[in-house]
Amino acid sequence: MKLAGFVITALVVGLSGTAFAQAGSGQQAAANPPAAQAAATSSNQAPVVTSSDGPRNWMATGYIGSNFSSTRTGTVDLDLSRIENLDANNSTSVNYGFQVAYVGRGVIGGEFLADFSPGLGIFNNALFTQAPDVNSYMFNLIAVAPFGHAHTYDPYLSGGIGSVSLKSTIFTVDPTVTPHTSTAIRTEDVSGSRFGWNLGGGFMAWSEKNWGFRADVRYYATTSGSNTEVFDIDNIGDGAVFSRVVLSGISFWKVNAGMGFRW
Repeated sequence: MKLAGFVITALVVGLSGTAFAQAGSGQQAAANPPAAQAAATSSNQAPVVTSSDGPRNWMATGYIGSNFSSTRTGTVDLDLSRIENLDANNSTSVNYGFQVAYVGRGVIGGEFLADFSPGLGIFNNALFTQAPDVNSYMFNLIAVAPFGHAHTYDPYLSGGIGSVSLKSTIFTVDPTVTPHTSTAIRTEDVSGSRFGWNLGGGFMAWSEKNWGFRADVRYYATTSGSNTEVFDIDNIGDGAVFSRVVLSGISFWKVNAGMGFRW
């Protein structure tokens, strides 16, 4: 009987220990549910940061402005005294254009400028039937000094080289009519271009949604002609030489303002 009681007591103690062990593991599982374990695992990983304020290196601007203060220099080999007095006509005229630029890290880059001046009023040339259209196409370096939140304010300098072109209608004289009378006067469309350069500066102001404002003042100049570029006022020909001569050594200023977008 004592042996039977001892065996029964051992069985009871063994079963009780197993039950307590199972209860302990169940409580531990309840204290650490799968969701909590997943949260603990994810907390050990680096958070992913997203931002809508990424690099915005590209920009495009449309603008309108005015030309003013024209001069001519370096034309000792070109005799325009009989047909032109550029310094006597410094009237302003409207211009418009657009700019596309890429600015690496928002600091330095390149830009393309296209300016259109219909009826540029800086020429006082007797042969023009009306003020000529003068357009310019420039490839520039641009340097920006950004400051403010997300480069809100961007003062800049830019300059480069390109082409200045002229298109107009002029009076000509028919060399087959002698003597020259009013019946010998006719008109002819002419066009030509000359190498030029520009230098200017201004500022840009941007909103948080990438739209902005741009304004600048810019100096334009063309190369001077030489004694190889001569024309006969009585036989102008197709007008190409005349156009290049008229564009020779001119300089003028532009002031512009407009709206831009960057991305």
